Amino acid sequence: MIDKQWALALRLVGLLFIVVGGLWILNSIAWVVGLILISALIVYILFPLQEYLKRRYRLSHGLTVATAFVLFLLFCIFVVSLLIPVIYYEMNDLIDSFPTHLARIQVVLSWLSQQTVMLDIEDEVRSFILSISDNMHQAVEYLAEASLSLIGGAVDFFLVLFLVFYLLYDFQAVRTQVIEIIPSAKRPLAEELMKIVDTNVGTFIRGSLIRCLIVGVVTGIVLSVIGMPYALLLGVLAGIFNFILYLGPYIAAVPAVLLSLSPLTPSPLLIIAVYVGIQILDGMFLAPVVLGRIVKLRPITVIVAILAGGSLGGLLGMILAVPVAGMIKGVLELLKRNPAYEELN
Repeated sequence: MIDKQWALALRLVGLLFIVVGGLWILNSIAWVVGLILISALIVYILFPLQEYLKRRYRLSHGLTVATAFVLFLLFCIFVVSLLIPVIYYEMNDLIDSFPTHLARIQVVLSWLSQQTVMLDIEDEVRSFILSISDNMHQAVEYLAEASLSLIGGAVDFFLVLFLVFYLLYDFQAVRTQVIEIIPSAKRPLAEELMKIVDTNVGTFIRGSLIRCLIVGVVTGIVLSVIGMPYALLLGVLAGIFNFILYLGPYIAAVPAVLLSLSPLTPSPLLIIAVYVGIQILDGMFLAPVVLGRIVKLRPITVIVAILAGGSLGGLLGMILAVPVAGMIKGVLELLKRNPAYEELN
């Protein structure tokens, strides 16, 4: 009995060392892991297009991969040539005019601070309002530092293209080999797990991409129509942050609301109404139609997953948090259907 306890303890210690060692290795190669994850997400987006070309035009595997990859490259070139110059112009204009906007916003914040004194609001609230301008200064400094990393980002982009091509070429072969390695008795379970991954990663990412594209375009157009400056830049931010369920839209609305405090921009209430209206459109129509019932998670589960993902992996972690949480739930539901689990109950 004692020998069995010691054997179990040694196994647990060994497992702990393996987990810690694995986490240390992943942390050491986090840059490579990030590139592979981004490449894998792009491959999940392109894979249905590759399969469609193969079925529709009966092309060879190599030709369908090359065609899907070239279409992806053309799309990237289109986005860069169309959006980047305008965004670059708006960013420069925002940086040049930022002191003017900041001075006007500080007048509004000073008025708000006086109102809090009159309304006898807590000191913590007043100090938070007064610190907003300092936080905006820090945000601009952060953006300036981030712009210096564009060269490194360009290198990463070409590495991602390289990985995408080869991952796309071997994607189906790797999936098949993984299934074939597993013993015949366990292959149905492995196929179920593969379906869970496909649903929560592939379908979710593709659906979210469509949602975010629509939200970004609609936000940019509406803000432009009502006369909001930097409408394209704010639309791009809205589209990017809409990947983050529940929390993302509020994050994207912050810079627009702050800019609307300037007298030369539309009313903050109008800007808030625009963002709320677009999110109602997203929540009531886009998400149910595009995502369907892919995300079968409670809102509190999604929020906790996003916060944890952001703490562990930044923006990429927040984007992947929901698919990972969905996979975990799918695996747990699959285990519950397992006869061994049913016997325990």
